[in-house]
Amino acid sequence: MIRIDNRSDQPSRGARILRTAMLIAGAVSLVSVEAFAASDAGVTDFSGAKASVIEVDDITSALAVPRGTRIESSAPPTVRLPIFFEFNSTKLTPEAQALLDKVGAALASDELGEFRFSVEGHTDSIGTDAANLSLSEARAAAVKEYLIAQGVPTVRLATTGHGESNPVGSNETDEGRQRNRRVELINLGTAE
Repeated sequence: MIRIDNRSDQPSRGARILRTAMLIAGAVSLVSVEAFAASDAGVTDFSGAKASVIEVDDITSALAVPRGTRIESSAPPTVRLPIFFEFNSTKLTPEAQALLDKVGAALASDELGEFRFSVEGHTDSIGTDAANLSLSEARAAAVKEYLIAQGVPTVRLATTGHGESNPVGSNETDEGRQRNRRVELINLGTAE
């Protein structure tokens, strides 16, 4: 974990942004940090990163909010993850399973233990709307089941599928379609 201020045990927001930029771009430049900082409010986008370099602390930092802080419904802490499946399937790849092990550890941490999360599946635009919606719902459910098997209580996880309705990349390119085939984890706040 990168620390800009060595007097603190917790990395600053700037350090988290810098680390995320390094994960995504592979190198840091002022342009890459500004591009990340200008992205969707509340969203940490790891979808372009290699799953093997994302750490538990990265996930925890992206989803955590200070105790007593109200989560804004317009910008809840969200993580876009490179969770991959077998083609047209809900079977998780070994790389996805390794990343979900880290997600499970993050959700079990003291910083996130009291929160509920929505696991949200997305697809690219290849196939029919109905098929993509069904696949995204099934993939979100597969991630939820994996996390439950890792010890995350069922009551802390909800699922939804969006199909191809919320792209983050162009469906005209392989890279864009890959970014659109994603799972997002959204902090819903504490159980009431």
